[in-house]
Amino acid sequence: MRMDVETYNQIYDSLESVNDVKSVAEQFSQPIGTIYSILNQKTVTKVKRNFSRVKNNSVRHFKQWNKGKSITEIARKNDIPATLMVSMLLKEMGIPKKGFIRNLDEYPEGRLKKEVMEAMDSDFFFSPKAHDLHAEKGELGESLLATWLTERGFTYRSENDLRDEGFTKTPDFLLDETLEVDGVQVSWIESKALFGDEKEHAYYIKKQFREYEENYGIGMIVYWYGFIDTISYNGNIIKDFEFFANDGDMVEELLNFKTDW
Repeated sequence: MRMDVETYNQIYDSLESVNDVKSVAEQFSQPIGTIYSILNQKTVTKVKRNFSRVKNNSVRHFKQWNKGKSITEIARKNDIPATLMVSMLLKEMGIPKKGFIRNLDEYPEGRLKKEVMEAMDSDFFFSPKAHDLHAEKGELGESLLATWLTERGFTYRSENDLRDEGFTKTPDFLLDETLEVDGVQVSWIESKALFGDEKEHAYYIKKQFREYEENYGIGMIVYWYGFIDTISYNGNIIKDFEFFANDGDMVEELLNFKTDW
C-alpha cells in the first residue's frame, strides 16, 4: 500500500531483527511481508555501511573463533549477517567458500560444519536459503501478474520471449495491446517482489525503468509489498498488492510467503 514517509520512518526505526516483524506489522496494521521487506532493505543498507570495516578485522575474528567464540556470536557482535561472517572466516582458513557451502554434506561432522550450518540457518537475508526464497517470491509475483493478464484476455511477450528475439533490456511483460490503468495506456509491466523505497526505486530507474520507457513507452511498476508515497517516474503507473485485491488467495500467499523458517 502507498505509505507516507512518517509511517515508513517509524517502521524502519522500529526494526532490528526478524523477531520484530510480527509485532511491528500488528502495530502499524501492515502485511508481514511488507515489514519483512523493509527489514531486508535496512539490513542490506547496514551491510553496505559496515562490511569493509568488519572485513578489515577478519584476522581478529578468526582469532576469536579459534578461542571458542561461535560464528553467530562473532557476527552478532559485529552487527553483520552470519553468512557474511562465514565467508570471512573461511577465507582466513584458506577454504573456498562456494565449494565448502555447496558440498557441506560431504564434509565430516565437526565444529566448523556445525557452526556454518547454524550461521546459515540464522541468516534470513544473505544465506543461500534466503536467496532461494527471494527468487521464489519473484517468480510468484510474476505468476500472479501472468494469471491476472490472462484472465482479462491480455496477451503479452514475457522477458524470456523478448530475450529470444534478441532484446537485452526486457520488462517482465510487454503487452501486445495497451492496458488502461487510471486513465493511462500502459505498454509494459515490471514485477518487483519488494517494498518500493526511495533507494530501490532510484536504483531500478537507472538500471531498468528508464530504458523500458525509452524502448516501449509508458509502463506499470508493481511493488508487491507496497511503496513510499514520495516515489514516481515520468507518469509511469506504480501499484502494489492492493490493486490485485480480487485475486485474494495468491496475493495472500505472496504477502505471507515464508517470512519465518
